[in-house]
Amino acid sequence: GLKGGFFDWTLSLDERVEALAKQATLAEQIDQLQNNVPAIVRLGISSYNWLNDDEHGVHQHHATSFPNGCALGAMWDKKVMYEVGQAVGQEARITYNNNVDRGNRGKGQNGAGITMYAPNMNLVRDPRWGRAQEVYSEDPTLSGYLTYYFVHGSQVGNESDPKYMQAAACCKHYAAYDVESNPIDRFHFSATVDSRNMWETYMPVFRSCVQSGQAAHVMCSYNAINGVPTCGDPKLLNGILRDQWKWPGFVVSDYDAWANIYRSHAYCPNMTCAAATGLNAGMDQEGGSDLAITQLQAAID
Repeated sequence: GLKGGFFDWTLSLDERVEALAKQATLAEQIDQLQNNVPAIVRLGISSYNWLNDDEHGVHQHHATSFPNGCALGAMWDKKVMYEVGQAVGQEARITYNNNVDRGNRGKGQNGAGITMYAPNMNLVRDPRWGRAQEVYSEDPTLSGYLTYYFVHGSQVGNESDPKYMQAAACCKHYAAYDVESNPIDRFHFSATVDSRNMWETYMPVFRSCVQSGQAAHVMCSYNAINGVPTCGDPKLLNGILRDQWKWPGFVVSDYDAWANIYRSHAYCPNMTCAAATGLNAGMDQEGGSDLAITQLQAAID
C-alpha cells in the first residue's frame, strides 16, 4: 500500500524523499540529476523538465512579457517587483497545471514547468558585457532589494498556503559573472576578486536571494573565480550557501558549466574527475547536457 512510502501524504517531505531514495537504484538517481529528467515508471515518478527561462515572463507565447531587467530596475519599486514576481509565478503554475491536466509534464519544453531560471541578478560592472539589459542595476543594494521581492512574490504567491511553493525561483549566475566574450569568453574567464570586493559587491545580491528570499535553487556560473570554476568550488557552494547561510536548496549548473570544469577550465584531467569535483563541491543538477553526470557511476566506482 501507500503507507510508509513516497506517496504517504501523512509523512514529512524529508521522510517521503528518503523513502523514494531507498527504492531508486543508483542509476535511476543519477538520471534525475539533469534538466530533462526521465520518468521512473516502476516508482510512479513522472518525467519533468527543470529548465524554464522565465526571467521576465514565462517562456511561452501566451504568457505576459514584462519589461527586461534594466527597465524593471529603473522603477526603483519593490512593490511592483513583488507584483511582477507574483504574476510570473502564477502564470508558471497555471501553465504547468494546465499541461499536467492534459497529460503533458513539459518534458523537453522550455517554459512549461514551475522551476524558473529567474531572476538574473548579476551586476553590471562592464558595459562590454552585452547582457546588461537582463539585470536590474550596477548597485548591490538596489539589485538585492529587487531580487528579494521578485523571489518572494514568485514563490509565495498570495501567501494563503506557505507550505507549498507557487513556483521555484533560481538565483543566477553565482558568482562574479559579468563577462560574455570580451576580453575573454565566459567559458574560460577567471574573475580575479579579492575578499572585500567579493563580500561588498558581489555577494550581497545573492545573500538577498538565498538567505533572505530563500530561493529554491542557485545556478553556478560559467566562469572561475581566482582560478577555481564556480561549479567545482566547495567554499562557494557547500561552504557559503549551506554551511554559512544555512540554505536548504539545490544547485544547478549553467548549461554544461559542470562539464566545463574539465572541458574549458581544464581544472580536472578528465570528465570523471569533473563529475566528482562538482558533486563534492555541492552540485545537485547538471544544466544543459548530461556530460558530467554520466561519469558519476565511474567516479563512485
